[in-house]
Amino acid sequence: MQIFSENLLANQVAIVTGGGTGIGKQIAKTLGESGAKVVIAGRRKEVLEETRNEFVKEGIETHAISIDIRVPEQVQQLVDFTVGSFGKVDILVNNAGGQFPKKSEELTPNGWNAVIHNNLNGTFYVTQAVAKQMIKQGTGGAITNILVSFLHRGAPGIAHSVAARNGVYGMMRTLALEWAKYNIRINSIGPGLFVTEGMKEEMASSAGPHFIEQVTQDVPLGRTGRLQELGWLVTYLSCPAAEYMTGEFIVIDGGNSLGRGLTFVPY
Repeated sequence: MQIFSENLLANQVAIVTGGGTGIGKQIAKTLGESGAKVVIAGRRKEVLEETRNEFVKEGIETHAISIDIRVPEQVQQLVDFTVGSFGKVDILVNNAGGQFPKKSEELTPNGWNAVIHNNLNGTFYVTQAVAKQMIKQGTGGAITNILVSFLHRGAPGIAHSVAARNGVYGMMRTLALEWAKYNIRINSIGPGLFVTEGMKEEMASSAGPHFIEQVTQDVPLGRTGRLQELGWLVTYLSCPAAEYMTGEFIVIDGGNSLGRGLTFVPY
């Protein structure tokens, strides 16, 4: 289903980190279907190229680059690559990140630091580098962070990730104030249970084969999210209809955060 005009984001250039698979892939695709030129970034070159070829066949102007958001020099390469390919950057979606479930009393300093470095530091590196380019262009831009729906509730089993995501939330609200004068808008989305192939594998190995079915029962709307629904929300935040919105956190989780939320490690 296509709910936006194919020209809604015409002449816009979008970067999507973690854009080769799962949520990031769908977001990049939806932006492209609405007319944006897309650069997808991630660490796995083969996966990125496969997704790029798929998008190109569908008529989406796409480039792909393999980088590690934890390395500032590689982040700058991403920005330079995008500008060299399409001339500018108008939209950024910070989707790259990751975590692993672990009881907090068993979490090592290395495990904690790895998730903080990836989810918080890496997000800032990309955001700062892209914002500098947007400021240089003088045309403003839209930045969207993909966080978690239970941001203000906590989630036993992933304390490291919740801490990092809350750091991004605080960063977003501050940057929204700092960069408003440049017409750079920055918002965040808190997805609930959106099932990807990677998530299925991760949850099956860490929480059991029936974990997803069990937690779906707690969602008031009675189902998991459709990836396209998340892509639509990002597209809205990136388009002119949201030009008066910045510093906001929007939850899309079927009402799940109104209840007890998710537990990633059995307690």
